[in-house]
Amino acid sequence: MHAAKSKNSGTNVHKMALDGLKNKKPRSVKPDFAKQLLVFEEQVRDISEEEKLFAHLVNDSRRLLGFRQCFLFRRNTANGPFVIKAASSIPVIDRDAPMMRWVEKIINRMDGDVGTSEQKQFSLPAYCDDTDEEKDTYPFGHMCWTPIYEDETVIGGFLQTSEKVSSSSNKSLAIRIAKLYAHANRAVTNKNKTIRAKKFTRKNALIGGIIAALICIIPVPITALAPVTVVPFEPYIVAAPIDGVVKEIVVNQGDAFEEGALLIRFDNVEQSNEAKIAERRATVAQVRLAQTSQTALYDPNTKRELAIAKAEYDLAVSEKEYADDILSKTTIAAPTSGLAIFTDKRDWEGRPVNAGQAILEIANPEQVHFSIDLPVKESIVLSKGAPVRIFLDSDPLNPISATLTQTAYQSRSDENNIISYRLFAAVSSQNTDTQNLDTLPRIGVKGTAQISGNKVPLIYSVLRRPLSALRQMTGM
Repeated sequence: MHAAKSKNSGTNVHKMALDGLKNKKPRSVKPDFAKQLLVFEEQVRDISEEEKLFAHLVNDSRRLLGFRQCFLFRRNTANGPFVIKAASSIPVIDRDAPMMRWVEKIINRMDGDVGTSEQKQFSLPAYCDDTDEEKDTYPFGHMCWTPIYEDETVIGGFLQTSEKVSSSSNKSLAIRIAKLYAHANRAVTNKNKTIRAKKFTRKNALIGGIIAALICIIPVPITALAPVTVVPFEPYIVAAPIDGVVKEIVVNQGDAFEEGALLIRFDNVEQSNEAKIAERRATVAQVRLAQTSQTALYDPNTKRELAIAKAEYDLAVSEKEYADDILSKTTIAAPTSGLAIFTDKRDWEGRPVNAGQAILEIANPEQVHFSIDLPVKESIVLSKGAPVRIFLDSDPLNPISATLTQTAYQSRSDENNIISYRLFAAVSSQNTDTQNLDTLPRIGVKGTAQISGNKVPLIYSVLRRPLSALRQMTGM
């Protein structure tokens, strides 16, 4: 919809310009033509901008050439297509307008058929398609093309349109004016080049080189960027005390609880049955020990069986205590207060685990630090105490100052399968307000860490990665 509006708007502008040109008759040439031409050339020499020069050609040369409308064309390259730059009575050129596209097509088609290196006069519908409506509606059917040269190369030209064929004197004057504008265009272009060139004298170049060299050796801290995650500081690891199947994780992720709160239940069918059987065995052994003790009072031969019955009873009691202990471990209570941190309940419930396998962590929300995964390709020389700036995704405009507390000497594959070094940083003492629990970053929040290393020259900091890539490619 917007494109159509722009197209119609450009068409209306060109129609209004044509209506004005129809009613605007060519001016009669004054008797003192030589004086008029000299004044005209002086005006051209006083123009210092290329766009004003274009506008002057298509508008002010009318009183000398007597055309009704004029179009100026330029080439961006030596053999490139002609592009319309200016037109009579049209202040702003819209190259998407149908009329402008039609005029450009005529000149470029003529260039492909007979060339544009010489002045050529033709009449419509030459170089037009049968479907071009403009060949029937455009009022000025006689056209004259005049090229503009620069160093024996056609860089552009202008197309005059009128109701009548141009005279030979008019065509000769058009060639003279084309040379005048070519000379003026070179002067304007060379002037701008001279102004720019004056800024780069040998002295300025020397001063600039010295300044650039000094800038290159300015010492700056070498930095590296790496993903960071807020993690609990020294969390309590809750591991499976027995081999079994997790039946239920009672708490939810991030829940706060007090010491002694129930955290995990295991499937205890097997342990419960074993505890009952052990209890019955202990009861049987106790009865047998009592019978043997009574019999031994009257029968000396049974005294030797008393020791065996006593040993069997002690074994049964031990088995019962062991079964009760295993059964008690099928539920895990919180050894301390804090927050529960684990992956997902669905990842654990109904899953068999081995004794010692970590299930969840208990974190203290008032004690956090930052886990940084520094990729190997970004690795720099680091030491404990190096400054770190943390930009969390939840609050990127307020960086947190931190200090590097732990570095790794061996790389590992992180969760994104990127070989990296695991680093840890603690909140710096500069962040006095972070001692408040409400302002501490939440555990699990991710972001980006900027780690600063030793100071190096600025040029090395800028070229470090390209040099590393070059060495990897060339082996030098």
